[in-house]
Amino acid sequence: MENSKIANIKKVSGITAKVLNVIKVVLIVGLVMCIVGGISVMCIRSKDGNSIEIFGKTVTVHSGVELGNMQIEGFGFLEAFDIEDPFVKAGLNCFCAAVLCALALVAVIIIRSAFTEIEKSDTPFKAEIMQKIKIAGILVTIITLADSVGTAAIVGLTFWCVYCIFDYGMELQKSADETL
Repeated sequence: MENSKIANIKKVSGITAKVLNVIKVVLIVGLVMCIVGGISVMCIRSKDGNSIEIFGKTVTVHSGVELGNMQIEGFGFLEAFDIEDPFVKAGLNCFCAAVLCALALVAVIIIRSAFTEIEKSDTPFKAEIMQKIKIAGILVTIITLADSVGTAAIVGLTFWCVYCIFDYGMELQKSADETL
C-alpha cells in the first residue's frame, strides 16, 4: 500500500504541472507579443510630432498628444543609455521584456518537469529533482533582479533553503532505503 503522504504529493504535483503548463502557454504568447511589439515599434518613426511613418506609409495621429514627447516607462537600466527616440526606447523595453519572458519560460519548463518527475516517482528526494530546483532557483533569482535586489535576495535564499531541505530529505531517503 502506498503511503498517503506520497500519494498526496503526487496528486498536488500533477495539478501543479498542469497549472504550470497553462502559465507556459501564457508566457509563450507574452514572448511573441514582446518580440512583435518590439519589432513593430522600432519600425515607427515620427515625422513632425503628429504623424508617424510605419513601413514607408505615413499616418496622421489626431490625439492631441505630440508623439515626439511620449513618456516611456520601462526598465531603469535603459535610462543610462540616454536614448532620445521614444520609439527606439519603447522597442528596447519590449526586447528586454522578451528576455525576461524567455527566462521565465525556461524556469517554468524546468519547474514543471520537476513536478512531473515527482508525480511519476516514488519519492520526491532524487538528485535529478534537486538539480532542477537549483537551476530554477538561479533563473527565478535572475528574473527578480530586474525588479529589486532585495526581492531577488529573498527569492534566492528561499530557493537555497528549499534546496537544502531536499538535500536533507535525500539523505533521509537514502538512509531509509539502506535500512530496508
